[in-house]
Amino acid sequence: MTRKLHRITGGVIALFLFTHLAVHLFAIAGPEAHNAALKSVQWIYRNPVIEPLLIAALLFQIGLGIRLALRRWREPGKSGWAKLQLASGFYLAYFIIVHSGAALFTRYGAGLDTNFLWVSGPLLHAKMQGYFYPYYALAVLSVGAHLGAILHFNGKEKAARIAAWSAVPVVLAYWMSFGGWLYPVKIHADYREYYDGLLAIIGLA
Repeated sequence: MTRKLHRITGGVIALFLFTHLAVHLFAIAGPEAHNAALKSVQWIYRNPVIEPLLIAALLFQIGLGIRLALRRWREPGKSGWAKLQLASGFYLAYFIIVHSGAALFTRYGAGLDTNFLWVSGPLLHAKMQGYFYPYYALAVLSVGAHLGAILHFNGKEKAARIAAWSAVPVVLAYWMSFGGWLYPVKIHADYREYYDGLLAIIGLA
């Protein structure tokens, strides 16, 4: 039952995640294109009804996933794909909790929009980029790896490898656009103040 529920909930969440990933690719065309694409889908999940349901679904999926992962962890002789599925699942659980919490705090606590400036800010901040470059990259790579593992265990080996490796160019596209490799990008004063404040809280200012 746990596995079936995980699969059903995962299908719904996957639609959100892949839409979110696709929208971020518009950053290649510039901050304005990214923000416009983001707003075109935000109205769907940023409302008093859908947003709480989405958050609840994410937490429910994480709970189910951890339960399945702990069960598989005890199994001997796990294949490479099984280990990859476990590792990517654990990282996605971590990322979703941290990223969602940060987004909600930024919007409702700091009063800032979670737009291009919010994503790019840590990649441009000298004291944060060492963490956030791999933080974002591992999230995308984990999505590809997790999808690849699912396809592999359903007998679709070629599709599994394509799914896993396709995450690499997506990571590079994110780094180049949000990191300011393709065009000049600067941290706006309000976002710099926000990130400097967060660093001060943890003693890294």
